Amino acid sequence: MSNSDWNKVDFQTFINDFSKEVIVDNAPTILYSKKDKEHEALNLLITFFFLTGGLFIFISLSVFFRIVDFFIVLFVIIIVVVALVDSVLLFYFIRSQVQIKPLENWVEVYKGPIQGENVFYCFTFYPVFSGKCHPNKAKNVFYKLLQEELFNSSIDITQIEVYLRFNLSNKGESSIIGYYFQSGEGTPFKSVKIDRNSWKFFPGEHANNENFIAVANWDHQFEWKNDLELDYDKLHSYAPWIIKNWDELSIKPLTKVVKSDVQWDLRGIDSNPKLKPWTSNFETAIYDSFKAYKDLQLMNDAIEKVIGKDIKIEKLKDIKKYVLEFKAYLRDLKGQ
Repeated sequence: MSNSDWNKVDFQTFINDFSKEVIVDNAPTILYSKKDKEHEALNLLITFFFLTGGLFIFISLSVFFRIVDFFIVLFVIIIVVVALVDSVLLFYFIRSQVQIKPLENWVEVYKGPIQGENVFYCFTFYPVFSGKCHPNKAKNVFYKLLQEELFNSSIDITQIEVYLRFNLSNKGESSIIGYYFQSGEGTPFKSVKIDRNSWKFFPGEHANNENFIAVANWDHQFEWKNDLELDYDKLHSYAPWIIKNWDELSIKPLTKVVKSDVQWDLRGIDSNPKLKPWTSNFETAIYDSFKAYKDLQLMNDAIEKVIGKDIKIEKLKDIKKYVLEFKAYLRDLKGQ
């Protein structure tokens, strides 16, 4: 789909022509679950694996060189101390689950063609979450390492496009045509199978009567509150649900510097507006992106290189001897 009809508008220029209130007022309110959590203290787990591996090496060398015969007391003390430290690290790692929540909302503004008294705009909002927790515990560790080494940040960036029509004779008058985002409706919150090419258009009227856009799953796709209420298990299992409104402080322009800092190209996000609301039947347009799974593909490729192909990993014990090697592989990949 060609995006030649859309031109990116400088954020400050738009503010000067209209106002920031227009953007703030049209930013979609987000409904998110307080039970969306993740293991935050990844470094504790890595330290645990490092100390455990070091302890095994120490024991092997001590036995091989007969050091244990001469320094038995010191040998026992070292084992006990390392074991205690490992226990403390593992305990705090297990207890370190923290809530994932939206932090701020980045935005880009695009201007479309003029038709009569109207001009089309697209506000592309990027709700930024504090993190993301893969339902597979083992892969979640690898995903966190991927974020740390390649993305420079553990934040999760999502995307909601809001299409609007502005009246040229009255710049203060605008109306929302509709919303476009990855729809996770009907998908269990912790389902590993995620369809990132599930983009769907919803007319502006969907947001009436406080029908907020709700987080649909761990991958932070979205669905409407009214649809969420039809999914009894998800609605109640992940309650309480929290309303996130945006203001002038939490909505920020997305700049080239920010994109560079968060390794935008590796995240597989397409910034360009995907619909042309001035054309007929635009609501039925299908959008698929070959970059949609880029982050997960990077992770799976790294797992294949380090552990092997078609190896089933689910629990932490399945990967404990590969964590440091995986981290080293990603560091080398980053340096290429």
